[in-house]
Parts: sequence; C-alpha cells; structure tokens
Amino acid sequence: MSISREAAKEIVAMLEEASALCNESLRVVKCNEGLGQVQVYGRLAGLFLGNSYTNLLAPLWKQFPELESPQMKEPYVEPVATLTPESQAAIAAFAISAKRALSKATEVMALTSANEHLPFGGIGEVESAATAIEEFLAKPRFRDE
Repeated sequence: MSISREAAKEIVAMLEEASALCNESLRVVKCNEGLGQVQVYGRLAGLFLGNSYTNLLAPLWKQFPELESPQMKEPYVEPVATLTPESQAAIAAFAISAKRALSKATEVMALTSANEHLPFGGIGEVESAATAIEEFLAKPRFRDE
C-alpha cells in the first residue's frame, strides 16, 4: 500500500474517533430502543468495527506499526460475563413473579383439565423459558450455547 505516514495517521485517528462514537451510539441505542433495534444496530455496529479493523486499520498498522495504539498490542482476554446488581435484582424479581404465576396456572389448569387445550407447549414451554432466565441469572453469558 503506498500511502504517506501523515495520511495514514489521519485515517487512523479518524477511524478511532468514529469507532469510539460507534460504541457510544450503541450504548445510547441500548438505553433508548427496543430489543429488535438493539439487535440490528448491534450487528451493524459490529460489522463496522470489525471491517474497519481488518480492512483499514490492520493494513495501515502493518505499514506504520508506530500508529497502532498500545491497547491494540495487548493480548485479547475474553471478558467475564457479569450482571450489575440492578440487573440481578430485576431478573430475580421477575423469576419470583413468574414462578408464582406458573404455579397458580398449573394448579388451576390441573383442576380443570384446561392444560390439555393450551396451544403449542402449554405451561411446560413457559416454565422452560422462565427456567432458562433463572439459569442466565445464575450464569450470565454473552451468547447462547
């Protein structure tokens, strides 16, 4: 690649600024939008960040290693998935409420045989979803297994 050091330095600085703003915009979207928009925007932001690194920054840093930020030279360490105390409390409150509701639904449905007429997986499917959320509370993760 034939590009001057000064031009490369300017591009790297501008991409670093854009990347920081991309991360900040994702944080704002997470706080203000619905799950669908967060998922779509998160994927799009990830594409921008990944592609700008592999397609532009890495080749520029290869040609001009002194332009690479010190953080990028550190080995990658997988973060540990944790939940804030606020998230833990909200999920725990949900789990307690869901258990009470499902217990009552199971009790009433058993007495009336109504469970036989419920669509799809009935109460069992709802219980499985609630249990999966409790497992997430116990063991947070970044992606599904």
